[in-house]
Amino acid sequence: MSSSNDLFKTLSDFKFDDDSSKSAEEKFLSYCTQVIGSVERLIVDFKEKRNRKVPKLDADDKKNLAKAVSGFANSGGGVLIWGIEDKSLKPKPITNVEEFLSNLMQLASQVTDPVVEGIDGDWMKSDRSKGSGYAFLHIPESKLPPHRVILNISNIKNDYFSRSGDSFLVASHTQLEDMFGRRPKPILKLATRLKSSGGSRDKRNVTVILGIENTGRGVAKFPFLAVRIHEPYHISKWGIDAKCHFGLREIVRGVGDNWRKYGGSSEVAILPGTIHEVTAVYVDVNPNLPLSHIYPLKINYQIAADGIQLIESEEIIPGSTIWDVINTN
Repeated sequence: MSSSNDLFKTLSDFKFDDDSSKSAEEKFLSYCTQVIGSVERLIVDFKEKRNRKVPKLDADDKKNLAKAVSGFANSGGGVLIWGIEDKSLKPKPITNVEEFLSNLMQLASQVTDPVVEGIDGDWMKSDRSKGSGYAFLHIPESKLPPHRVILNISNIKNDYFSRSGDSFLVASHTQLEDMFGRRPKPILKLATRLKSSGGSRDKRNVTVILGIENTGRGVAKFPFLAVRIHEPYHISKWGIDAKCHFGLREIVRGVGDNWRKYGGSSEVAILPGTIHEVTAVYVDVNPNLPLSHIYPLKINYQIAADGIQLIESEEIIPGSTIWDVINTN
């Protein structure tokens, strides 16, 4: 399990499995017992509903939900699975599970301060009785920790929880200091913008501007972008403004290195919600050729910034998109 989001998606996908050799419930339970149950449960927790015959949440259910929302959000995120006994991993399906999940989702946004954003839920039906099944909530890692419990129940109100092993523990003083001091992080991705560069009747030019977009809440300092452009296209020597200007300083390449690399100094910062344009790809196409002759633009890229792990991915701009820019200008 690489992340809580991957785990949630895996659990949700069982309901769409059309393999007739086993039911969806059998596969779901097998995964929970043989895969999840055999590893450290840092990003997953099992809960048995106190009264499985009614979808309404009782005091214990609310307490378990509040601790999980606070604990997973303050840590690395996680999935809370309802309808399976924690120690034995025996199935304990819940009657009217859809209504139960709806009650969970409604309360999940009310149990902590600040509210944890991005909580998602799904359910898996049981073959044992109509309408019964299992519910699971994905509680993502929060960008705005710490989250304290504000639910007025039992003895957990105003506590901050964190995930430790397979338990939710009240956060220590040191952990709280770390959470309160955790600055919002930037979230970076490749940004592309296509524009027509003119041309003649037999040759049209398109410039594809490449940049770094920050969709997070933190400032990205010392930004870095590396791109590898596949033939027949190449980096434009005219830069992002047709005047040989680039958004970041190009880093000298080694012999045989086909990556173009760009880096920023401490004076360059990408603010949240903005795009910093860096370089451009030059595309020339004969507009008289059929669409099938326009090659897609394939870009391998790497993005990083101060305190942000290197992101490596690929972007492909279809030939049809390039053709549309040519023929609408």
